[in-house]
Amino acid sequence: MRFEENNHSGFTLIEVAIASFITMGGLVFLAVLFTVAMSQNRLGKQYTTTVALAQEKLEELNAIETSDDRLVIGGGLDEATKQTNYYDALCVDPATGQVTPDCPGASAIYDRYWKVEADASLAANAVIISVKVKARQPGRGRTAEETTLATERSW
Repeated sequence: MRFEENNHSGFTLIEVAIASFITMGGLVFLAVLFTVAMSQNRLGKQYTTTVALAQEKLEELNAIETSDDRLVIGGGLDEATKQTNYYDALCVDPATGQVTPDCPGASAIYDRYWKVEADASLAANAVIISVKVKARQPGRGRTAEETTLATERSW
């Protein structure tokens, strides 16, 4: 009587289970990676928007006549020190990027504050203009994204 060798090759149940666990671990890692990437993308977008809104206000204030009331000393850079006519609330349409100063039926996404102060170290006709933009909807577990820019204007 002759016994034939069993030459069947294949995967055992243990090998399949180990491969499944490794694959599952990789998929969980990818899911976490995508979540972190989306969060960082949102954060970067908000920082970019705060910088753009602050630059826009600085350009506006630098372009006006020196006798304009918007260059009168005053203002503040946060909710506690803000003054009338030295702040606004802005909405940014996520689809078009269009900025509107009033948000009908919705809360504003960004608060923008500015301050005009005399520069004592220079001539009498010089002011320091500071603009701060702060997001109202910070990322989860984070402080609100904000940008503060300043420039000097003299005439």
